[in-house]
Amino acid sequence: MAEKRVKLKKSMGAGSIWAVALGSIIGWGCFIQGGLWTQRAGGPLPLFLGFLVGGLLMIVVGYSYSYMIAKFPVAGGEFAYAYKGFGRTASYICGWMLSLGYLSIVALNATALPVLASYIFPGVFNKGYLYTIAGYDVYMGEVAIALFFIILFGIMNYMGAKSVGKLQLAMVLIMCAAVVISVVGTIVTGSFDASNLVPAYGAGGKTFGGGFISILALAPFLYVGFDCIPQSAEEYDFPPQKCKLLIISALIIGAVIYGLMALVTDCVIPWQDVLALTDASGAPVKWHTGAVLEMAMGKIGVVFVAVAVCLGIFTGMNGFFMTSSRLLFGMARAKMLPAAFAKIHPKHKTPSICIIFVMIVCCICPFFGREVIGWVVDMCSVGTAFGYFFTCAGAYILLKKYGDENDTNRIHPVVALGGCVISVAILLLLIVPGSPAFMAPQSFVALVAWIVLGVIFYFCSRKKFMVVTKREMDYLILGNVQVVRGVRKGQKQSDIVQGNIVNPK
Repeated sequence: MAEKRVKLKKSMGAGSIWAVALGSIIGWGCFIQGGLWTQRAGGPLPLFLGFLVGGLLMIVVGYSYSYMIAKFPVAGGEFAYAYKGFGRTASYICGWMLSLGYLSIVALNATALPVLASYIFPGVFNKGYLYTIAGYDVYMGEVAIALFFIILFGIMNYMGAKSVGKLQLAMVLIMCAAVVISVVGTIVTGSFDASNLVPAYGAGGKTFGGGFISILALAPFLYVGFDCIPQSAEEYDFPPQKCKLLIISALIIGAVIYGLMALVTDCVIPWQDVLALTDASGAPVKWHTGAVLEMAMGKIGVVFVAVAVCLGIFTGMNGFFMTSSRLLFGMARAKMLPAAFAKIHPKHKTPSICIIFVMIVCCICPFFGREVIGWVVDMCSVGTAFGYFFTCAGAYILLKKYGDENDTNRIHPVVALGGCVISVAILLLLIVPGSPAFMAPQSFVALVAWIVLGVIFYFCSRKKFMVVTKREMDYLILGNVQVVRGVRKGQKQSDIVQGNIVNPK
Protein backbone atom coordinates (compact mmCIF):
# COMPACT_ATOMS: atom_id res chain seq x y z
CA MET A 1 0.00 0.00 0.00
CA ALA A 2 1.21 3.50 -0.78
CA GLU A 3 2.44 5.74 1.96
CA LYS A 4 0.27 8.66 3.02
CA ARG A 5 0.77 11.71 0.86
CA VAL A 6 1.69 14.77 2.93
CA LYS A 7 -0.08 17.98 1.93
CA LEU A 8 0.34 21.67 2.63
CA LYS A 9 -2.28 23.72 4.47
CA LYS A 10 -4.74 25.83 2.44
CA SER A 11 -4.03 29.30 3.82
CA MET A 12 -3.26 31.65 0.89
CA GLY A 13 -5.88 34.08 -0.42
CA ALA A 14 -6.12 35.38 -3.99
CA GLY A 15 -4.71 38.79 -3.02
CA SER A 16 -1.68 37.23 -1.36
CA ILE A 17 -0.99 34.97 -4.34
CA TRP A 18 -1.27 37.91 -6.75
CA ALA A 19 1.15 39.87 -4.58
CA VAL A 20 3.60 36.96 -4.54
CA ALA A 21 3.51 36.94 -8.37
CA LEU A 22 3.87 40.69 -8.94
CA GLY A 23 6.38 41.10 -6.10
CA SER A 24 8.50 38.33 -7.59
CA ILE A 25 8.28 39.82 -11.11
CA ILE A 26 9.44 43.24 -9.89
CA GLY A 27 12.77 42.76 -8.15
CA TRP A 28 16.04 44.63 -7.79
CA GLY A 29 16.71 44.90 -11.53
CA CYS A 30 13.73 47.14 -12.22
CA PHE A 31 15.14 49.89 -9.99
CA ILE A 32 18.90 49.33 -10.32
CA GLN A 33 19.61 48.01 -13.84
CA GLY A 34 17.76 50.68 -15.86
CA GLY A 35 20.81 52.42 -17.35
CA LEU A 36 22.59 49.14 -18.07
CA TRP A 37 19.53 47.70 -19.83
CA THR A 38 19.20 50.78 -22.07
CA GLN A 39 22.85 50.42 -23.03
CA ARG A 40 22.35 46.72 -23.74
CA ALA A 41 19.40 47.57 -26.01
CA GLY A 42 21.25 50.39 -27.77
CA GLY A 43 18.51 52.90 -26.94
CA PRO A 44 15.22 53.38 -25.07
CA LEU A 45 12.94 52.39 -27.98
CA PRO A 46 14.09 48.75 -28.34
CA LEU A 47 14.20 48.59 -24.53
CA PHE A 48 10.56 49.64 -24.11
CA LEU A 49 9.39 47.44 -26.98
CA GLY A 50 11.36 44.53 -25.54
CA PHE A 51 9.59 44.99 -22.20
CA LEU A 52 6.18 45.26 -23.87
CA VAL A 53 6.52 42.34 -26.29
CA GLY A 54 8.18 40.21 -23.62
CA GLY A 55 5.21 40.78 -21.32
CA LEU A 56 2.75 39.91 -24.10
CA LEU A 57 4.63 36.70 -24.91
CA MET A 58 4.60 35.74 -21.26
CA ILE A 59 0.81 36.21 -21.21
CA VAL A 60 0.60 33.61 -23.99
CA VAL A 61 2.65 31.27 -21.80
CA GLY A 62 0.54 32.28 -18.79
CA TYR A 63 -2.64 30.94 -20.42
CA SER A 64 -1.15 27.44 -20.37
CA TYR A 65 -0.21 27.94 -16.73
CA SER A 66 -3.76 28.91 -15.80
CA TYR A 67 -5.09 25.79 -17.56
CA MET A 68 -2.64 23.45 -15.82
CA ILE A 69 -3.13 25.05 -12.39
CA ALA A 70 -6.89 24.45 -12.63
CA LYS A 71 -6.25 20.81 -13.56
CA PHE A 72 -3.48 20.12 -11.04
CA PRO A 73 -3.48 22.50 -8.04
CA VAL A 74 -0.48 20.89 -6.35
CA ALA A 75 2.89 22.04 -5.02
CA GLY A 76 5.70 21.81 -7.56
CA GLY A 77 4.00 23.58 -10.45
CA GLU A 78 5.97 23.03 -13.65
CA PHE A 79 7.63 19.96 -12.14
CA ALA A 80 4.20 18.32 -11.82
CA TYR A 81 3.10 19.44 -15.29
CA ALA A 82 6.26 18.02 -16.86
CA TYR A 83 5.53 14.71 -15.15
CA LYS A 84 1.95 14.63 -16.41
CA GLY A 85 2.96 15.40 -19.97
CA PHE A 86 6.28 13.56 -20.35
CA GLY A 87 7.00 11.33 -17.36
CA ARG A 88 9.34 11.30 -14.41
CA THR A 89 12.66 11.91 -16.21
CA ALA A 90 11.30 15.09 -17.80
CA SER A 91 9.92 16.21 -14.45
CA TYR A 92 13.36 15.78 -12.88
CA ILE A 93 15.00 17.81 -15.66
CA CYS A 94 12.41 20.55 -15.30
CA GLY A 95 12.69 20.65 -11.51
CA TRP A 96 16.50 20.67 -11.58
CA MET A 97 16.71 23.55 -14.07
CA LEU A 98 14.07 25.59 -12.24
CA SER A 99 15.60 25.07 -8.80
CA LEU A 100 18.80 26.88 -9.81
CA GLY A 101 16.85 29.83 -11.19
CA TYR A 102 14.66 30.21 -8.12
CA LEU A 103 17.52 29.89 -5.63
CA SER A 104 19.69 32.33 -7.57
CA ILE A 105 17.00 35.01 -7.60
CA VAL A 106 16.81 34.97 -3.80
CA ALA A 107 20.58 35.47 -3.68
CA LEU A 108 20.54 38.13 -6.42
CA ASN A 109 17.93 40.16 -4.56
CA ALA A 110 19.93 39.86 -1.34
CA THR A 111 23.14 41.08 -2.98
CA ALA A 112 21.28 44.08 -4.41
CA LEU A 113 20.84 45.42 -0.87
CA PRO A 114 24.53 46.42 -0.48
CA VAL A 115 24.37 48.30 -3.80
CA LEU A 116 21.41 50.29 -2.49
CA ALA A 117 23.02 50.76 0.94
CA SER A 118 26.28 52.04 -0.58
CA TYR A 119 24.35 54.86 -2.26
CA ILE A 120 22.09 55.81 0.65
CA PHE A 121 24.76 55.28 3.33
CA PRO A 122 28.08 55.74 1.50
CA GLY A 123 31.03 54.13 3.25
CA VAL A 124 28.96 52.57 6.05
CA PHE A 125 28.78 48.97 4.89
CA ASN A 126 31.96 48.62 2.80
CA LYS A 127 33.93 47.75 5.93
CA GLY A 128 35.98 44.64 6.63
CA TYR A 129 37.53 43.97 3.22
CA LEU A 130 37.67 40.23 2.58
CA TYR A 131 38.87 39.66 -1.00
CA THR A 132 38.21 40.53 -4.64
CA ILE A 133 36.38 38.16 -6.98
CA ALA A 134 35.95 38.91 -10.70
CA GLY A 135 36.91 42.53 -10.04
CA TYR A 136 34.32 42.96 -7.28
CA ASP A 137 35.52 43.85 -3.76
CA VAL A 138 33.73 41.76 -1.12
CA TYR A 139 33.29 43.41 2.29
CA MET A 140 32.09 41.77 5.48
CA GLY A 141 29.70 44.68 6.12
CA GLU A 142 27.95 44.15 2.78
CA VAL A 143 27.87 40.39 3.28
CA ALA A 144 26.35 40.93 6.74
CA ILE A 145 23.42 43.00 5.48
CA ALA A 146 22.62 40.41 2.81
CA LEU A 147 22.81 37.58 5.36
CA PHE A 148 20.52 39.44 7.78
CA PHE A 149 17.66 39.71 5.31
CA ILE A 150 18.11 36.18 3.93
CA ILE A 151 17.79 34.79 7.45
CA LEU A 152 14.91 37.17 8.29
CA PHE A 153 12.78 36.08 5.33
CA GLY A 154 13.77 32.46 5.93
CA ILE A 155 12.42 32.66 9.49
CA MET A 156 9.23 34.38 8.32
CA ASN A 157 8.57 31.67 5.71
CA TYR A 158 9.34 29.00 8.28
CA MET A 159 6.71 30.43 10.64
CA GLY A 160 3.80 30.20 8.19
CA ALA A 161 2.51 31.03 4.70
CA LYS A 162 -0.59 33.01 5.65
CA SER A 163 1.20 35.80 7.51
CA VAL A 164 3.90 35.92 4.81
CA GLY A 165 1.20 36.32 2.15
CA LYS A 166 -0.42 39.26 3.97
CA LEU A 167 2.95 40.95 4.40
CA GLN A 168 3.68 40.42 0.70
CA LEU A 169 0.42 42.11 -0.30
CA ALA A 170 1.13 45.13 1.89
CA MET A 171 4.67 45.48 0.54
CA VAL A 172 3.54 45.22 -3.09
CA LEU A 173 0.86 47.90 -2.69
CA ILE A 174 3.35 50.30 -1.07
CA MET A 175 5.90 49.55 -3.81
CA CYS A 176 3.38 50.35 -6.55
CA ALA A 177 2.48 53.63 -4.82
CA ALA A 178 6.17 54.59 -4.60
CA VAL A 179 6.61 53.92 -8.33
CA VAL A 180 3.63 56.11 -9.22
CA ILE A 181 4.89 58.96 -7.02
CA SER A 182 8.38 58.73 -8.56
CA VAL A 183 7.02 58.96 -12.11
CA VAL A 184 4.48 61.70 -11.38
CA GLY A 185 7.10 63.67 -9.42
CA THR A 186 9.51 63.60 -12.36
CA ILE A 187 6.83 65.01 -14.66
CA VAL A 188 5.45 67.60 -12.21
CA THR A 189 8.90 69.03 -11.43
CA GLY A 190 9.47 69.60 -15.14
CA SER A 191 12.41 67.20 -15.23
CA PHE A 192 10.96 65.06 -18.00
CA ASP A 193 12.57 65.95 -21.34
CA ALA A 194 11.81 63.78 -24.37
CA SER A 195 14.93 65.04 -26.15
CA ASN A 196 17.01 63.06 -23.65
CA LEU A 197 15.64 59.86 -25.22
CA VAL A 198 17.55 60.58 -28.47
CA PRO A 199 18.97 58.57 -30.17
CA ALA A 200 16.05 56.23 -29.69
CA TYR A 201 18.03 53.23 -30.97
CA GLY A 202 21.24 52.20 -32.71
CA ALA A 203 23.76 53.52 -30.19
CA GLY A 204 26.96 51.62 -29.46
CA GLY A 205 26.90 49.80 -32.79
CA LYS A 206 23.66 47.95 -31.89
CA THR A 207 21.05 47.51 -34.59
CA PHE A 208 17.41 48.04 -33.67
CA GLY A 209 16.65 44.35 -34.13
CA GLY A 210 19.70 43.21 -32.19
CA GLY A 211 18.93 45.50 -29.25
CA PHE A 212 15.28 44.46 -29.22
CA ILE A 213 16.13 40.74 -29.26
CA SER A 214 18.72 41.14 -26.49
CA ILE A 215 15.98 42.51 -24.19
CA LEU A 216 13.34 40.08 -25.42
CA ALA A 217 15.61 37.16 -24.50
CA LEU A 218 15.63 38.45 -20.91
CA ALA A 219 11.84 38.03 -20.69
CA PRO A 220 12.05 34.78 -18.68
CA PHE A 221 14.28 36.55 -16.16
CA LEU A 222 12.34 39.83 -16.15
CA TYR A 223 8.94 38.21 -15.74
CA VAL A 224 9.89 35.16 -13.74
CA GLY A 225 7.57 35.39 -10.78
CA PHE A 226 4.17 34.81 -12.34
CA ASP A 227 5.15 31.14 -12.21
CA CYS A 228 5.26 31.46 -8.43
CA ILE A 229 1.47 31.13 -8.64
CA PRO A 230 1.45 27.38 -9.50
CA GLN A 231 4.16 26.55 -6.97
CA SER A 232 1.79 27.52 -4.15
CA ALA A 233 -1.36 26.06 -5.75
CA GLU A 234 -1.75 23.46 -3.01
CA GLU A 235 -2.15 26.26 -0.46
CA TYR A 236 -4.95 28.19 -2.21
CA ASP A 237 -8.05 28.88 -0.14
CA PHE A 238 -9.86 29.98 -3.32
CA PRO A 239 -10.86 28.22 -6.58
CA PRO A 240 -7.76 27.71 -8.77
CA GLN A 241 -9.78 28.83 -11.81
CA LYS A 242 -9.18 32.43 -10.66
CA CYS A 243 -5.49 32.12 -11.50
CA LYS A 244 -5.88 33.23 -15.11
CA LEU A 245 -6.86 36.75 -14.03
CA LEU A 246 -4.13 36.81 -11.38
CA ILE A 247 -1.43 35.81 -13.89
CA ILE A 248 -2.50 38.23 -16.64
CA SER A 249 -2.92 41.21 -14.32
CA ALA A 250 0.45 40.57 -12.62
CA LEU A 251 2.22 40.42 -15.99
CA ILE A 252 0.55 43.58 -17.34
CA ILE A 253 1.27 45.63 -14.23
CA GLY A 254 4.82 44.24 -14.14
CA ALA A 255 5.44 45.33 -17.74
CA VAL A 256 4.08 48.81 -16.99
CA ILE A 257 6.35 49.21 -13.94
CA TYR A 258 9.42 48.07 -15.91
CA GLY A 259 8.64 50.57 -18.66
CA LEU A 260 7.94 53.47 -16.28
CA MET A 261 11.12 53.03 -14.25
CA ALA A 262 13.23 52.75 -17.41
CA LEU A 263 11.59 55.91 -18.73
CA VAL A 264 12.36 57.79 -15.52
CA THR A 265 16.01 56.71 -15.66
CA ASP A 266 16.45 57.80 -19.29
CA CYS A 267 14.48 61.05 -19.54
CA VAL A 268 16.02 63.44 -16.97
CA ILE A 269 19.45 63.68 -18.64
CA PRO A 270 20.62 62.29 -22.01
CA TRP A 271 20.35 58.56 -21.55
CA GLN A 272 23.88 57.90 -22.82
CA ASP A 273 25.23 60.04 -19.96
CA VAL A 274 23.50 58.04 -17.23
CA LEU A 275 26.24 55.41 -16.92
CA ALA A 276 28.89 58.15 -16.74
CA LEU A 277 27.40 59.76 -13.60
CA THR A 278 29.79 60.26 -10.67
CA ASP A 279 29.30 61.12 -7.02
CA ALA A 280 30.76 64.08 -5.09
CA SER A 281 34.12 62.33 -4.77
CA GLY A 282 34.32 61.62 -8.48
CA ALA A 283 33.67 57.90 -8.10
CA PRO A 284 31.26 56.22 -10.56
CA VAL A 285 27.67 56.07 -9.33
CA LYS A 286 26.51 52.52 -8.67
CA TRP A 287 22.79 53.28 -8.49
CA HIS A 288 21.88 55.24 -11.61
CA THR A 289 18.11 55.43 -11.10
CA GLY A 290 18.58 56.84 -7.61
CA ALA A 291 21.02 59.47 -8.86
CA VAL A 292 18.68 60.53 -11.68
CA LEU A 293 15.67 60.85 -9.38
CA GLU A 294 17.74 62.92 -6.96
CA MET A 295 18.41 65.32 -9.84
CA ALA A 296 14.71 65.44 -10.66
CA MET A 297 13.11 65.59 -7.20
CA GLY A 298 15.91 66.10 -4.71
CA LYS A 299 16.31 63.87 -1.68
CA ILE A 300 12.57 63.17 -1.57
CA GLY A 301 12.91 61.44 -4.94
CA VAL A 302 15.62 59.21 -3.55
CA VAL A 303 13.37 58.35 -0.59
CA PHE A 304 10.50 57.22 -2.78
CA VAL A 305 12.62 55.16 -5.15
CA ALA A 306 14.56 53.74 -2.20
CA VAL A 307 11.26 52.56 -0.70
CA ALA A 308 10.32 51.04 -4.05
CA VAL A 309 13.62 49.23 -4.53
CA CYS A 310 13.70 47.97 -0.93
CA LEU A 311 10.21 46.54 -1.26
CA GLY A 312 11.04 45.19 -4.72
CA ILE A 313 13.99 43.34 -3.21
CA PHE A 314 12.02 42.16 -0.19
CA THR A 315 9.03 40.94 -2.20
CA GLY A 316 11.35 39.12 -4.61
CA MET A 317 13.21 37.41 -1.78
CA ASN A 318 9.97 36.54 -0.01
CA GLY A 319 8.24 35.22 -3.13
CA PHE A 320 11.12 33.06 -4.29
CA PHE A 321 11.75 31.71 -0.80
CA MET A 322 8.21 30.37 -1.01
CA THR A 323 8.54 29.23 -4.63
CA SER A 324 11.87 27.40 -4.32
CA SER A 325 10.87 25.65 -1.11
CA ARG A 326 7.60 24.40 -2.66
CA LEU A 327 9.44 23.12 -5.73
CA LEU A 328 11.91 21.19 -3.56
CA PHE A 329 9.00 19.88 -1.47
CA GLY A 330 7.19 18.61 -4.58
CA MET A 331 10.32 16.86 -5.86
CA ALA A 332 10.99 15.26 -2.48
CA ARG A 333 7.40 14.02 -2.22
CA ALA A 334 8.02 12.26 -5.54
CA LYS A 335 11.16 10.65 -4.03
CA MET A 336 13.50 12.58 -6.31
CA LEU A 337 15.13 14.34 -3.35
CA PRO A 338 15.88 13.15 0.21
CA ALA A 339 12.76 12.27 2.21
CA ALA A 340 13.52 14.96 4.81
CA PHE A 341 12.58 17.64 2.26
CA ALA A 342 9.03 16.28 2.15
CA LYS A 343 8.40 16.78 5.87
CA ILE A 344 5.85 19.34 7.05
CA HIS A 345 6.34 21.29 10.27
CA PRO A 346 3.76 19.96 12.76
CA LYS A 347 2.82 23.43 14.03
CA HIS A 348 3.42 25.87 11.17
CA LYS A 349 2.40 23.46 8.37
CA THR A 350 5.25 24.63 6.13
CA PRO A 351 7.96 22.60 4.31
CA SER A 352 10.40 23.64 7.03
CA ILE A 353 13.40 21.54 5.95
CA CYS A 354 13.16 22.93 2.41
CA ILE A 355 13.03 26.48 3.75
CA ILE A 356 16.09 25.89 5.96
CA PHE A 357 17.96 24.41 2.98
CA VAL A 358 17.12 27.41 0.77
CA MET A 359 18.26 29.75 3.54
CA ILE A 360 21.59 27.95 3.98
CA VAL A 361 22.36 27.86 0.24
CA CYS A 362 21.47 31.53 -0.18
CA CYS A 363 23.61 32.50 2.83
CA ILE A 364 26.65 31.07 1.02
CA CYS A 365 26.08 33.12 -2.13
CA PRO A 366 26.93 36.67 -0.86
CA PHE A 367 30.49 35.51 -0.10
CA PHE A 368 31.10 35.00 -3.84
CA GLY A 369 30.53 38.66 -4.69
CA ARG A 370 27.86 40.27 -6.83
CA GLU A 371 29.66 39.81 -10.17
CA VAL A 372 29.89 36.04 -9.78
CA ILE A 373 26.26 35.75 -8.70
CA GLY A 374 25.28 37.98 -11.62
CA TRP A 375 26.51 35.30 -14.01
CA VAL A 376 23.53 33.15 -13.08
CA VAL A 377 21.04 35.70 -14.46
CA ASP A 378 21.24 34.16 -17.94
CA MET A 379 21.19 30.70 -16.35
CA CYS A 380 17.97 31.70 -14.62
CA SER A 381 16.47 32.58 -18.00
CA VAL A 382 17.48 29.16 -19.34
CA GLY A 383 15.96 27.38 -16.34
CA THR A 384 12.66 29.23 -16.50
CA ALA A 385 12.46 28.69 -20.26
CA PHE A 386 12.54 24.95 -19.52
CA GLY A 387 9.67 25.41 -17.07
CA TYR A 388 7.64 27.41 -19.58
CA PHE A 389 8.17 24.79 -22.30
CA PHE A 390 7.14 21.81 -20.19
CA THR A 391 4.04 23.63 -18.93
CA CYS A 392 2.89 24.69 -22.40
CA ALA A 393 3.76 21.33 -23.97
CA GLY A 394 1.97 19.49 -21.16
CA ALA A 395 -1.10 21.68 -21.66
CA TYR A 396 -1.03 21.02 -25.42
CA ILE A 397 -0.89 17.25 -24.90
CA LEU A 398 -3.80 17.29 -22.44
CA LEU A 399 -5.90 19.53 -24.67
CA LYS A 400 -5.37 17.28 -27.69
CA LYS A 401 -6.02 14.07 -25.78
CA TYR A 402 -8.68 15.02 -23.27
CA GLY A 403 -9.92 18.48 -24.30
CA ASP A 404 -13.46 19.10 -23.06
CA GLU A 405 -15.43 21.73 -24.98
CA ASN A 406 -17.52 22.36 -21.85
CA ASP A 407 -14.47 23.09 -19.70
CA THR A 408 -14.73 26.78 -18.75
CA ASN A 409 -10.99 26.94 -18.14
CA ARG A 410 -10.12 25.38 -21.49
CA ILE A 411 -7.75 27.23 -23.84
CA HIS A 412 -7.24 26.65 -27.56
CA PRO A 413 -4.44 24.14 -28.29
CA VAL A 414 -2.86 26.71 -30.63
CA VAL A 415 -2.26 28.99 -27.61
CA ALA A 416 -0.42 26.21 -25.79
CA LEU A 417 1.56 25.41 -28.94
CA GLY A 418 2.44 29.09 -29.27
CA GLY A 419 3.78 29.02 -25.71
CA CYS A 420 6.01 26.08 -26.67
CA VAL A 421 7.41 28.00 -29.66
CA ILE A 422 8.07 31.09 -27.52
CA SER A 423 9.88 29.03 -24.90
CA VAL A 424 12.10 27.26 -27.43
CA ALA A 425 12.87 30.51 -29.25
CA ILE A 426 13.98 32.20 -26.03
CA LEU A 427 16.11 29.20 -25.11
CA LEU A 428 17.82 29.21 -28.52
CA LEU A 429 18.52 32.95 -28.28
CA LEU A 430 20.42 32.29 -25.06
CA ILE A 431 22.41 29.18 -25.99
CA VAL A 432 23.15 29.50 -29.74
CA PRO A 433 26.56 31.17 -30.36
CA GLY A 434 26.29 34.34 -32.39
CA SER A 435 22.84 35.20 -31.10
CA PRO A 436 22.42 38.83 -29.89
CA ALA A 437 21.39 37.39 -26.50
CA PHE A 438 24.04 34.66 -26.24
CA MET A 439 25.12 34.12 -22.64
CA ALA A 440 28.38 35.40 -21.24
CA PRO A 441 31.16 32.76 -21.31
CA GLN A 442 31.13 32.51 -17.50
CA SER A 443 27.37 31.93 -17.51
CA PHE A 444 27.68 29.24 -20.16
CA VAL A 445 30.42 27.41 -18.25
CA ALA A 446 28.37 27.59 -15.04
CA LEU A 447 25.30 26.26 -16.89
CA VAL A 448 27.26 23.29 -18.24
CA ALA A 449 28.57 22.57 -14.74
CA TRP A 450 25.02 22.68 -13.33
CA ILE A 451 23.77 20.29 -16.02
CA VAL A 452 26.63 17.84 -15.36
CA LEU A 453 25.88 17.96 -11.64
CA GLY A 454 22.21 17.31 -12.37
CA VAL A 455 23.08 14.28 -14.50
CA ILE A 456 25.19 12.86 -11.67
CA PHE A 457 22.42 13.36 -9.11
CA TYR A 458 19.88 11.88 -11.51
CA PHE A 459 21.74 8.60 -11.88
CA CYS A 460 22.42 8.49 -8.14
CA SER A 461 18.72 8.84 -7.28
CA ARG A 462 17.22 7.17 -10.37
CA LYS A 463 17.02 3.68 -8.85
CA LYS A 464 14.97 5.00 -5.95
CA PHE A 465 12.25 6.87 -7.81
CA MET A 466 12.13 4.63 -10.88
CA VAL A 467 10.95 1.62 -8.85
CA VAL A 468 7.84 3.52 -7.73
CA THR A 469 4.83 2.36 -9.72
CA LYS A 470 3.18 4.81 -12.10
CA ARG A 471 -0.03 4.86 -10.10
CA GLU A 472 1.79 5.63 -6.89
CA MET A 473 3.88 8.31 -8.58
CA ASP A 474 0.67 9.86 -9.95
CA TYR A 475 -0.65 9.94 -6.43
CA LEU A 476 2.50 11.41 -4.90
CA ILE A 477 2.92 14.16 -7.50
CA LEU A 478 -0.63 14.89 -8.65
CA GLY A 479 -2.70 13.57 -5.76
CA ASN A 480 -5.46 12.27 -8.03
CA VAL A 481 -4.77 8.53 -8.05
CA GLN A 482 -4.69 6.21 -5.07
CA VAL A 483 -2.72 2.95 -4.82
CA VAL A 484 -4.63 0.13 -3.19
CA ARG A 485 -4.18 -3.58 -2.87
CA GLY A 486 -7.65 -4.47 -3.99
CA VAL A 487 -11.25 -3.40 -4.29
CA ARG A 488 -13.36 -3.28 -1.18
CA LYS A 489 -16.84 -4.69 -1.20
CA GLY A 490 -19.30 -2.23 -2.71
CA GLN A 491 -16.57 -0.15 -4.26
CA LYS A 492 -16.10 0.24 -8.03
CA GLN A 493 -12.73 0.01 -9.70
CA SER A 494 -13.34 3.41 -11.36
CA ASP A 495 -13.74 4.98 -7.90
CA ILE A 496 -10.21 3.90 -7.08
CA VAL A 497 -8.43 4.94 -10.24
CA GLN A 498 -9.99 8.40 -10.44
CA GLY A 499 -11.97 10.84 -8.42
CA ASN A 500 -11.97 11.06 -4.66
CA ILE A 501 -9.01 9.40 -3.02
CA VAL A 502 -9.80 6.38 -0.91
CA ASN A 503 -7.13 4.89 1.31
CA PRO A 504 -8.33 1.55 2.73
CA LYS A 505 -6.30 0.01 5.50
